[in-house]
Amino acid sequence: MTPPWIRVATLEDFRGGRQLARQVGELQLLVVRTGGECLVIEDRCTHLGKSLLGGRLMAGQITCPFHGACFDLKTGAAVSGPAVSPLRLFPVRMDGETIYADLDPSRGRTED
Repeated sequence: MTPPWIRVATLEDFRGGRQLARQVGELQLLVVRTGGECLVIEDRCTHLGKSLLGGRLMAGQITCPFHGACFDLKTGAAVSGPAVSPLRLFPVRMDGETIYADLDPSRGRTED
């Protein structure tokens, strides 16, 4: 089992970008920096399981670069198809410049 609060990135890792892919065990994550906050989601579109890395970020949403499904980054909800299921979100904690995510499977969440 993956212990909670795993270090997933630092602010310096972004180097001008807004997205980072991270692998923790078998879990593929996408760390997104939007505005002054960082979010951690499972890097898997719920439509066909493709990576969301490189998807367009706009107005608190990410668009899958493969088929155009759009997701709300705060709730994980599928905003437009072809995806209908929500993304899995993980709680995030900042400690200075370091970004931690709680990857405990019982606490990663989705909202319908």
